[in-house]
Amino acid sequence: MADIKTVESFWASHVNNEYYTNKDRGSAEYWREIEEKRYRHHYHLTDLFRQFSNSEFKDKRLLEIGCGIGIDSVQLHKCGFNLTAVDLTRNAIDIARERAEQEGYTIRYMVANAEKLPFEDEEMDFVYSFGVLHHTPDIQKSVDEVYRVLKKGGRAYIMLYATYSLVNLIHRLFNIPYESPQNMKDHCPVVYTYDRKGINKLFSNFSQITVTKEYPFTYGFRKLTGWMPLFIKRPLGHLFGWHNMIVAEK
Repeated sequence: MADIKTVESFWASHVNNEYYTNKDRGSAEYWREIEEKRYRHHYHLTDLFRQFSNSEFKDKRLLEIGCGIGIDSVQLHKCGFNLTAVDLTRNAIDIARERAEQEGYTIRYMVANAEKLPFEDEEMDFVYSFGVLHHTPDIQKSVDEVYRVLKKGGRAYIMLYATYSLVNLIHRLFNIPYESPQNMKDHCPVVYTYDRKGINKLFSNFSQITVTKEYPFTYGFRKLTGWMPLFIKRPLGHLFGWHNMIVAEK
């Protein structure tokens, strides 16, 4: 198993979400193209952000773990959260922070390791982490950290890859990278997948857990599935989706 330094090095050289665009980094076109493509394919995220726009979440302290270049951070900020966003890689944080400063977003960005978060016990009302914790070597430690920093009654919104999914089946049969079938060299050093039993064990300290599967096909399969309307993708996602959308209450 790769250590945390290996994981950091990989993601420092593979800036997440940049496969959506070839525009100049940091330009208006760069951000626009990434957001348009990301949320068109990750339709379940737009559903979640609409939910977060409810007054229940306004001004609440939210920690985003694994923010990358801050694509979701901007949406979470617009939902009204008091947002702190952390990532393992310095270059991603620098890119995210520069955009926030240019566009006037009040987001606290920090470099931090999910396995050892620099926050007090019960400091956060909510935690959000989309597709990140399954890439850290000691995922149980990172989930325990989520539990630690959450207030009693607080909720964590976590996405972890699903074991029983079409994407994972194709990956195992043909040794194709999860997100980009075109790039055969792009193998992430740590990738965990989970079924419901594994999720229950991982989040056993939490008082309540709900899991919904979403996202049947990754962006790499867009040429084959781009025609597919949402009313078909949604039920397919619930059956054999790649994303376990987890809500865990402390």
